[in-house]
Amino acid sequence: MGLVFQQFLECPSIYACLGCSAHIARAGDIISRTFQGRLGRAYLTEAVVNEMLGDNEDRLLMTGMHTVCNLHCRNCGTVIGWKYIRAHDKSQQYKEGRYVLEQSRIFAMDQASKPRTSGDGNGSSHYTSGTSTRTGSPVPTR
Repeated sequence: MGLVFQQFLECPSIYACLGCSAHIARAGDIISRTFQGRLGRAYLTEAVVNEMLGDNEDRLLMTGMHTVCNLHCRNCGTVIGWKYIRAHDKSQQYKEGRYVLEQSRIFAMDQASKPRTSGDGNGSSHYTSGTSTRTGSPVPTR
């Protein structure tokens, strides 16, 4: 298997994989916090990153028959939820193309409280936010 490239989300609040801390979704992309997953409470979200999808399968869920596929963390392979492919009931079609994230498989990460700046003595600074790192030019001081 080749290298696994991770996408890092640049926003104040995100959800990350409980198994490996890979970024999964922006907190602002959560559509509903009242979903029920296989393992308990879950979130419905518009978009995810660092995902790998399983095979499509028909499942009888609480709201009827749906075609879904498991949603895996691309970094560690943990099943973190599923993606709705097709809703067989017209009233449920708003879910199509959206993702369910199991709360027991992810955790909230507040990146706004974590930024740190450290100089390396040669005129550059490294800005760290959560698990992503950017190198930039120092800000001139007067």
